[in-house]
Amino acid sequence: MKVTFDENGYVSGWCMVGDNGGEEYDPPEDFDGFLDRFDVFKLVNGKLVRDEEKEEADRLETELAALRERRETECFSVVNRGWIWYSSLTLAQWRELRTWYLAWLNVTATKEIPERPAWIDSTDSSRIPLTPLGFL
Repeated sequence: MKVTFDENGYVSGWCMVGDNGGEEYDPPEDFDGFLDRFDVFKLVNGKLVRDEEKEEADRLETELAALRERRETECFSVVNRGWIWYSSLTLAQWRELRTWYLAWLNVTATKEIPERPAWIDSTDSSRIPLTPLGFL
């Protein structure tokens, strides 16, 4: 099989038939694993071997990217609502919201999704003042 490598020495492409411009190597012992994730294989002593550390690093980065995306949709859409929404919160709600927000900011370190305060989507908007100072 012909194999090409990226700048870090990991397989970037391969073919069994034809010519992809790569060099000729024997298929790895774990060919099924190679078919699933060829990008975590590298050349060691003339053989293609799976780099489990890279595979774990890639898995972790995928997990962190998913957490960042979830934080964007679940948290930032709430905390970026503006002063009108914030002015309707009680002090206890504001404190709970701040704790929840800080937990979301740390989600890539803790890998724990914070529990969304139940009141967030049912805040009583009748308490929102007409102006920032509360009067016209």
